Amino acid sequence: MARYDVAVLGAGPGGYVAALRAAVLGAKVCLIEKRYFGGTCLNVGCIPTKALLHTSEIFYHMCRAQEYGLSTGGQPSFDYADVMARTRKVVAGLTGGVQQLLKARKVDTLMGTGKLLGDGAVEIDDGQGGKQTVQADSIIIATGSAPVRPKMFPFDGRHVVTTDEATTSDYLPEEILIVGGGVIGCEFATVYSELGRKVTLVEMLDTLCPGIDPDVGREITRSLKKRGVTVKVKTKITEMTVSGDVVTAKLEGGDEVRAGMALIAVGRMPMTQGLGLEAAGVKTEGGLIPVDSQCKTNVPGVYAIGDCATRIQYAHVASRMGTVAAETACGHRASDDLSVIPAGVYTHPEIATVGLSEAQAKDKGLNIRVVKFPLRASGMAQAYGETDGMIKLVADARTGEILGAVCVGQHATDVVHELAIAMRNELTIDEVADTIHAHPTFSEGVLEAAELWLGKPVHTVA
Repeated sequence: MARYDVAVLGAGPGGYVAALRAAVLGAKVCLIEKRYFGGTCLNVGCIPTKALLHTSEIFYHMCRAQEYGLSTGGQPSFDYADVMARTRKVVAGLTGGVQQLLKARKVDTLMGTGKLLGDGAVEIDDGQGGKQTVQADSIIIATGSAPVRPKMFPFDGRHVVTTDEATTSDYLPEEILIVGGGVIGCEFATVYSELGRKVTLVEMLDTLCPGIDPDVGREITRSLKKRGVTVKVKTKITEMTVSGDVVTAKLEGGDEVRAGMALIAVGRMPMTQGLGLEAAGVKTEGGLIPVDSQCKTNVPGVYAIGDCATRIQYAHVASRMGTVAAETACGHRASDDLSVIPAGVYTHPEIATVGLSEAQAKDKGLNIRVVKFPLRASGMAQAYGETDGMIKLVADARTGEILGAVCVGQHATDVVHELAIAMRNELTIDEVADTIHAHPTFSEGVLEAAELWLGKPVHTVA
């Protein structure tokens, strides 16, 4: 039986990062993966969707070329098979890179499904009748999550799909129904509408991207409607059928929506079944594996990270947890309470948040001041011709400590990190305002917002 210092189950953005970090620290490591390296994020999630979003944004701007004094010489067009070929090439390059890194760090990669047997033993089933067992001093569970597939929807992989198929299929009908107005649904609505498809987006709750700052839902709704998306909130689907190439969805109240494809994006569930957790004594709650700030489970030597251990389902959270778990497993001091997490919605314009929303701060009874700097007052936004958006700051009214922020606009998902660093290090609004920001940039919107918060605005009126 092979013996390891650390065994990692799952090669997603949490698992492979944990394996690489442990190897860098000198541990003998094995990484167990049943399907593909890079996990959901790299293969059927973050990366392919961002490649598609970049393509759709280019096409959208090509269709608006005259606004920039340009000419395309006719009506722009595209071949979706070529679009997907490029997307797959991007994915393949990155997955290959992950495998090269693992090889360079001498991490043993074992293909198959891992199952805990207790006392540090892990059984690996290759799915073809072959099994082997490894022994490890520490085990890091990083099995991720999978799309929720409600039984009421007739999934067939072509007409009724999840993101797994939407990020890999060349099929792109003229009319598309998206069920679920969360981050994933809104991003795909952006892609399809910018590529000229007729899109209907249905959300059961009363706003898009529920659970995020209300300003986010309003901004995304405005953006999608501008792109021709039919947005239906507070709407339930009661039945869905497929006949030939037509999907028919019946809505509560009697209306119907017909489309060539329905993308069901109503959430993801942790993949913790069949891992031998009960036999190994590892506790679960609602399908998740509870962990502390060091990613420790209730069983010594067993850690859990990412979507199987937290409802904060972001690749960068999984990676951070992977680093913490690996450091701890290798005897180093590491922890993270996950209180400062930047998050992005890659619609156009982009949305980024960090920390408390205005509503959350008020619910906590905090004495806050809130300001919004409009991007229409930004020189860079004007130069880009993309003035929809804002920088919103939520800070303690007495101390000026930054408690949360919302960034909306071009490169918002990059801009937000300035605020994340400020929050992580407990900087105040004054300290941000006293920092020279390059001009012209989108980031200087943070400076403008800070000056507005202090009552000293230059390029806008308080």
